[in-house]
Amino acid sequence: MVGDRKVYPVSEFNAGVASWLSRLPRVWVEGEVTEIRGQPTWQTVFVTLTDVDDGTTLSVTMARSTYDNLAVPLTEGARVHAFGRPDLYEARGTFQLRAITVEPVGLGDVLAQLEALRAKLADEGLFDAERKRTLPRIPNCIGVLTGVQAAAKRDVITAATDRFPAARLLIFETTVQGPRAPLAITGGLHTLAAHGDVDVIVMTRGGGSLEDLLPFSDERVIRAVAESPVPVVSAVGHEHDHPLCDLAADARAATPTAAATLVVPDARELSSDLKAARHDLQRLARLTISRSRDRLERERRLLLRAPLTGLLSVRARLDALRLSARGELDRSLTARRDRVGALQGRLATLSPSATLDRGYALVRHEGRLLADTTGLSVDDRLDVMLARGSLAARVDTIDPHDGASQENT
Repeated sequence: MVGDRKVYPVSEFNAGVASWLSRLPRVWVEGEVTEIRGQPTWQTVFVTLTDVDDGTTLSVTMARSTYDNLAVPLTEGARVHAFGRPDLYEARGTFQLRAITVEPVGLGDVLAQLEALRAKLADEGLFDAERKRTLPRIPNCIGVLTGVQAAAKRDVITAATDRFPAARLLIFETTVQGPRAPLAITGGLHTLAAHGDVDVIVMTRGGGSLEDLLPFSDERVIRAVAESPVPVVSAVGHEHDHPLCDLAADARAATPTAAATLVVPDARELSSDLKAARHDLQRLARLTISRSRDRLERERRLLLRAPLTGLLSVRARLDALRLSARGELDRSLTARRDRVGALQGRLATLSPSATLDRGYALVRHEGRLLADTTGLSVDDRLDVMLARGSLAARVDTIDPHDGASQENT
C-alpha cells in the first residue's frame, strides 16, 4: 500500500492478468496471415493475423513442433482459423493468442468430405490390393498426363529416356488445377488409354496446397483411374502428399522421376541379362556335349568287353543313346536360341533406328536433341537425321503443341 492506494508492481500486474486470461476458454479466431516470423532454431513461431474488414491485428504464437506438423503449411495471404487460448507474455506485457492448431478456412469440412469419400470407395473395393495390375516390363508406349508446360513433364521425359533410350512417350497436357480440372483429367486418361500403343499411363503434377491437389481426389478422377484398361502410375504432389487417386492407381511414385524408373527398364540391365543368357546357352551346350561324350565312351568300352553274341544288342543301345543325346542337345540349343532371339528382336524393335524406320526423325539444334520448341527462334538452323541419310532445315514458323502429341526418343 502507498497511502490509501493499492499499487501493484508491473510484474505482479502482468502475472495477475495472465492468470485471469488462462482461465478463459479456447476459441477459434479467423483472420488473414500477414506475417510469419520464425527460424529453424527457434522454439516458437510468431504469426500476425489481420481482420480483413477493418485491419485489426492479433499476434499468434505456436510451438515449432505444432507449426511443422500443420496439415497445410501456412503462407502469407492465406485466410485461416486459429484455435487457441488468450495469453499474456508477462515479460513484455504483450497480448497474444497461443495457438494449438491453424487451418485454412473450410479445411475441416474438406477433410471430412475426403474421408467420407475414401471410406465409400474403399467399401466398393476400388482400393483393394487384388485389383492392382503388374506394370509391363518393357512398355510399347508410355502415356504421360501432366499440366501444360509443367516441370513434371520434363522430369518424366528426361528420366525415362536416360534410363531407356528407346522409350516412346505420348504426352497429354491438360488443366490439373481448379474446378475444371477433374473433367479435363478424366478426359486425358480416357484419351491415352484409348490409344492403341499405350500400355501404361503416368499421371503426374508437381506439389501444391491441399486445395491445389483436390482435383486428384475427385470421385470422377478416382473412378477413371480404377477403370482404366491399362495400368496407371500416380505421381501427384510431393512425397508427403497423398491424394485419393494414389489409392486407386496400380502403383504410386513419390516423384515424376521415380515414376519414370517404375515404368521403363534399365537398358544396361537388359544388356547384362542378354549377355548372361548367351553365357548360359554356351555353358549348357558344352555340358550336354561333355555328358554325351562320356556316355558314348562308357558304351564303347562296354562294347569292347562284350561277347560277340551281345554285339547287336549293345550296338542298338549305343544308337539309342546317341539319338537321345542328340535330341537333348537339339532341344536345349533351340530353347536357348529362341530366348536370345526374342531378346534381340525386342531390343531391335525398340531401338532408335527402328523408330526412324517407321518414318520418324531425330531433330537437333546446335547438337541438342529437341523434344519441344523451347529455346527455338525463327531462322534457326536444324539438323534432321532420317533412317537413311540426313538433311539441314531452317525454322520458318514455331507452333507450340497443345493436347496429345507423340514424342519418340
